[in-house]
Amino acid sequence: MKTLTSKLLSAHTNVLHAFTTRSHKTSKYGNNLAYHVNDDPIHVDENHKRLAAHLHYPLERLVHMNQVHGDKCVIINERHDYQEIKTCDALITQQKGIPLMVMVADCNPILMYDPIQGVIAAVHAGRAGIFSNILSKTIKKMHEAYGSDPKDMIVSIGPSIHQCCYQVGNEVNNEAHTFGFDYAIQTNERGYYLDLVAIAHRQLKEVGVEKKNIETSTFCTACHTDIFYSYRAENNQCGRFAGVIMLK
Repeated sequence: MKTLTSKLLSAHTNVLHAFTTRSHKTSKYGNNLAYHVNDDPIHVDENHKRLAAHLHYPLERLVHMNQVHGDKCVIINERHDYQEIKTCDALITQQKGIPLMVMVADCNPILMYDPIQGVIAAVHAGRAGIFSNILSKTIKKMHEAYGSDPKDMIVSIGPSIHQCCYQVGNEVNNEAHTFGFDYAIQTNERGYYLDLVAIAHRQLKEVGVEKKNIETSTFCTACHTDIFYSYRAENNQCGRFAGVIMLK
């Protein structure tokens, strides 16, 4: 199973991480890791087993989410049953040997690491989550629970839909302006185009994450359906790829 890594996170040997890919463009499901997309559960199980073997983490300890496009952050304090799925959009832990997973098909899969306090997070950040400040709320919770300082945080924003392909309607355009995200809207003869990555960067910097510690994938998922799944480009007829992070 082919995976991509972050240059910033790869510099730290005590943290494991990866962003997964699909197998090939003609496969609707390929390396899909989600159970809710009409894929055969046996196929999904096999993909999870292959990924765990590829990255060398214990599958039975994997924590993944029932993502609801909200701003709830959940702390994982102990060993976790793989079958227990948390309803939230961000996972945080200081426990070693517990992989955290975020699944996406256009939304931003964001992996965070505090190398000073030894804390990680996996965040599902789509439009609703970013508009609800899920990134700053996750970092605030890491600070409250473990004393994490935003200036120490390393943040990797994985492949996601970029402004070139993320066309939105008048309602979302108005909402973006209401929230002060005018800078993230581009208007042309075809309509409005939203840059969620730009908003994510500004929100991270506003809470104290240093620019040098933020890394963003150059891949737009809608432009690269040969490598990733795209909810928009494929009319939701696709699987989900993932971001995974674990303290060794």
